[in-house]
Amino acid sequence: MVPAIAALLTRARQAGVTVAYGTRAPTMSKWLPEVLPAPGDIKIESQAQDRFYKTDLDNALKAKGITTLILAGWKVSGSVTYTSVGATLRGYTVVVPVDASLDATDYEIAIGLYQILHQHSSNAANEPLKAAASTLSRTDMIAFK
Repeated sequence: MVPAIAALLTRARQAGVTVAYGTRAPTMSKWLPEVLPAPGDIKIESQAQDRFYKTDLDNALKAKGITTLILAGWKVSGSVTYTSVGATLRGYTVVVPVDASLDATDYEIAIGLYQILHQHSSNAANEPLKAAASTLSRTDMIAFK
């Protein structure tokens, strides 16, 4: 998962895409060196699985005119799922790369991916970039324009 996220971060930064980090830890010092936040990245500390809940994330993204999010990280059945719900409830279009969003067991991965597509019954067919819904993809299929 780390190599996929690191490569995606590199491509995103080269394209000038805003990168945001969310964590439940009180400091950002627990990040692996390959995926450390860079100067200028948005950093959100949240005690909830949904990184929008009681944070300034929505305001920070809207201030930059961002409407589409790529969510990656640990745990797909936890923070990735719940942040995707929080994002779509706020009208964002979400992409979750399955190679960069894992979990402890195959069961938890399957549950997380199922929940992401079936939240609000909005994208069970996994239609690419369906507005205000979540799409499953892979990092090698993501292009920045």
